[in-house]
Amino acid sequence: MQLWLGPLLLLLTFFMNSAGAFEIPKGLKNADREEVVRILGLNSATKVLSNPYPLGGYSGFEIGYSVEFVNVRDIRRLGCQASDPGCPNTSLSDETEWRYSRITIGKGLYNDLDVFFSFVAPTGGVRLSDYGGMVRWSVYQAEFLPINVSLVAHGNQMNFNDSFVDRNLGGEIIVGVNVDNFALYFGGGFLESQGTFIGSTTGYCPATEPDCTADGTDGSVNPLTRTVTSTVRETHTVVGFSLHFENLFAAAQVDRYRDAVYSMKVGLRF
Repeated sequence: MQLWLGPLLLLLTFFMNSAGAFEIPKGLKNADREEVVRILGLNSATKVLSNPYPLGGYSGFEIGYSVEFVNVRDIRRLGCQASDPGCPNTSLSDETEWRYSRITIGKGLYNDLDVFFSFVAPTGGVRLSDYGGMVRWSVYQAEFLPINVSLVAHGNQMNFNDSFVDRNLGGEIIVGVNVDNFALYFGGGFLESQGTFIGSTTGYCPATEPDCTADGTDGSVNPLTRTVTSTVRETHTVVGFSLHFENLFAAAQVDRYRDAVYSMKVGLRF
C-alpha cells in the first residue's frame, strides 16, 4: 500500500487546487440559454467513475474525490456583445476550461444494488454548490467471464453563482469487464437538463443586479418570479477504467455529449 501513498497524495494535491472561475454572460436569449444548459448543465451530470462491479452488499463501501474538466470555450460568444448599446458585458472571458471537484460516497445495499451520494468540494473564485445521487443495479453477471451489465439512474442539482440553477436526470446502461486489478467499462444513456436563469423583463440586465443573465424582451421571463427555464435532452456515451491496489483505487472516464468531458477520481473501496 505504501507504493500508492505518494502518487495518491500528489493527485489529491492537484485535485484540491483544481478550481476554475468564469462568469456567465448577460443578455442571454433563448438559443443562448439552451447553449448554457448544454455546456454547464448536461456536462455536469453525475458520473459513474467507479469500478463497474457491485460494492458487494451491506459490507461494501466507497469514498472518492474526483475532478471534472468541462470545455467552456463557447460560453464567451453568447449573450449581447460589449459593443451593443446598453449591453452589460464589458469584455469577453478568456477561460476555455472549467474545473471543479466532487466528493462521492457509495454504499452497497443488497447484493447487486449500490447507491452513491455526491456533493461539490469547496472551490475558490466561484460560488458553486452541487449535490446528487446515483443508483446502480447489476442486472447480469456472466458465469464464466468477468463481465457484468448494470443499469444506472442518477440526478443532481447545481447552483452556479446564484445566477444559474440546473437539474439533471439521467440513466445509462453500463457494461463492465474486470481483470485482476484493472476494470474497463463503457455504455450510454439519456439525459435531461433543466436550467433556470434570473432575467430582466425590460431588456438587458442592469449592472446593479449581478445575478441577472437572461434577456426577457421576448416575453419569456416570468414577471412574478423574474426567472426563465430552458430544457435540453440528449443521448451520450461513456467509457472509463479503474485501477486497484488493495483498498485504493484510481478511475478515469470520458463522457461524450456534444463535447467531451474528462473526469478523474481517487479513493478507497472496502
